[in-house]
Amino acid sequence: MFPVLQTNLPYLLQGAVYTVILSAIVVSCGTVLGVGIGVLASVGGKILRSVITAYIFVFRGIPVLVVMFLGFYSFPAMGLRLDAYTAVAVSMIVYVGAFVAEATRGAIAAVSAGQMEAAKSLGMRKSVIMREIILPQAMRLLIAPVLNISLMAIKQTSYASIVGAWELSFAAREVVERTLAAFQIFLGVMIIYFVICYPLSLAARSLEKRLAFDH
Repeated sequence: MFPVLQTNLPYLLQGAVYTVILSAIVVSCGTVLGVGIGVLASVGGKILRSVITAYIFVFRGIPVLVVMFLGFYSFPAMGLRLDAYTAVAVSMIVYVGAFVAEATRGAIAAVSAGQMEAAKSLGMRKSVIMREIILPQAMRLLIAPVLNISLMAIKQTSYASIVGAWELSFAAREVVERTLAAFQIFLGVMIIYFVICYPLSLAARSLEKRLAFDH
């Protein structure tokens, strides 16, 4: 029914592999960065909290494509020669980290303050309280938001083709320029992104319902 799509599907799937790799790097590293920053925002001093708040505010307010362009052109300006794929990955890690940091800060704030006071009354240090009592509960609340942020990040990797990083969208554009079968090719791209994202979407929805019921 779609002969051009069938012929070029293996090439698109190669691009999809790069999309999955880029997404895995961005989501895993961005989550680690964001959780670390979110914890620091909750336990750090006033100056540190102000710096982190500014970081979160700025990056959450900038379109991801602008962040990619800034990363792509700023690294050479600093004397760093990074390929487009690496520049996009670093830029998106910083971008996703801001969203995860805000979610982490919110998850920590959602834990009852009375637990902190009760632990302090028992003579526990603040670092121990955070590690043993607050964070385990906050991480549980953080799972569903991080899955939703991951979905956002996976779909936003499609912008990477604009700065020359080869992945699914870039591969699709190459095929369209060669075959002029835009409808067939981007229909295939849509299906591939759906296959990648739908399981995560189901997991996020299930966790949100389960956590809401438990709460």
